[in-house]
Order: sequence, then structure tokens, then C-alpha cells
Amino acid sequence: MEQPWIKDTWPPASETPPIEGVEIVEMKKTHLKMVLQIENESFPIPWSMEAFDYDLSQNDLAHYWVVRLKDRVIGYSGIWLVGNIAHITTICITGKYRGKGLGKWLLLKTMETAENLGAMRFTLEVRETNTEAIRLYESVGYRVVGRRRNYYREIGEDALVMWTGKPPYEA
Repeated sequence: MEQPWIKDTWPPASETPPIEGVEIVEMKKTHLKMVLQIENESFPIPWSMEAFDYDLSQNDLAHYWVVRLKDRVIGYSGIWLVGNIAHITTICITGKYRGKGLGKWLLLKTMETAENLGAMRFTLEVRETNTEAIRLYESVGYRVVGRRRNYYREIGEDALVMWTGKPPYEA
């Protein structure tokens, strides 16, 4: 007899942001200039304006948010929701605000919001050398379940595949 699918668990997100005055709102095209500035300073293979624009305007699976402090974007996150599985597509906090708990808070708020949209499980890929991100993901319940060889072709790096809970092939 098959077991019913049980929602994975992760820690709750604090209702209080780690920095006073921070809020999370749905990403709009008007945020993209600031998002791309953070993207370009943060990643060796930054997403393009076209990639974000496509997801915001044409991809029904995509959901994106920004972290604002006053009227300035200081971080962002996104998922693709396929059935009840949310694929974390991106998450980033600008350099000046890293190390203050915002990344973990944003990740958990993203997961909470995705859960409200129907997500029960989460997956993502992360550069194998991005130890800071890997530690963050592990701290909220993700674990490495595989590797995608040369996933980041432009820099010749593998991606680690991470999931919350048991991977589907262990179900």
C-alpha cells in the first residue's frame, strides 16, 4: 500500500525581519534594474534582464519576490512551482546586507509563501564551491542528493542538487 505524500518540514520563518524596516513584496518589472545590479555583483554567471522579464511576464510557473529596505531592493528570491514541488531558481542578498540573517529569513519566507501556493517539497541547484549557500540550505533542511556535471558550463563547475525531505526516488 502506498504511503500518502506528506509535506516536508522546515523551520518557521520569523515574522520579524532581522533588520528593522525590511519587507518582502512581489517582484515587479520596475524592480529589475536594482535586481540586475545585485545579480551582476553577486554571481559569476548572472541572469539576464530577458530571463527575469520572461519569468515575470510569460512563465506561469514562476513566482518572484524582492526584499526592500525603504525604496531600495536589497535582495530577491524566486521559485518555479511545478505541481506541489517548488524549485528555488534564485536567491540573493546584496553584499552590504549579507551576514545579518537576511538570507535565511528570505529563504524561509520564500518557502512559507510557496507553501501557501501549494508547495510541499523544495529542490534547487547550487555551485559545488558555494559553501556559504550550501550551509544556509542545510540549516533549513535541504540535503545534497546528487550532482549535475558541468551544470555551470561557462565556469566549468558542477552543481549539487539539494532537496528537502526524502528525494522522490527514495519515496
